[in-house]
Amino acid sequence: MIAEVMARLEAKAPSLTSIGAAEDLEAISRGTAPANGAAFVLPFQDRPSPNEYMTGGFSQRVEVLLLVAFVLRRADDARGAQRAGSFDLFKGEIEAALAGWAPDPEKNDEFELAAGRSASMGNGVTVYVQTWRTSRYIEEED
Repeated sequence: MIAEVMARLEAKAPSLTSIGAAEDLEAISRGTAPANGAAFVLPFQDRPSPNEYMTGGFSQRVEVLLLVAFVLRRADDARGAQRAGSFDLFKGEIEAALAGWAPDPEKNDEFELAAGRSASMGNGVTVYVQTWRTSRYIEEED
């Protein structure tokens, strides 16, 4: 599902300067400093429901939470005012790309935004992280 989300963002969020996958948020800060407008898609959490069939067969809904993080970088912006002004552009494009979209409507529910939060990384860098929710289904193969 991460690859599908990355492809969707590449097609629908033109202001993002790059889109990649990351293992976790710490991996973003450990590596080479990402450029302004770089975005990352990360796995976050699966929340399975019980099997829907009590007698025979198997169908299980799994709520999937993914993170989409984008980087705002401005070395000459000590108070962060210019970085803060960029939030709306990137957030708006990501939300327009993902909200109401399903990677495979036969197998997934539509994405919905669950949360968002920014974190200063210091040195003129802020990372904004959105949590997106969808679901997938595990079903018994015939």
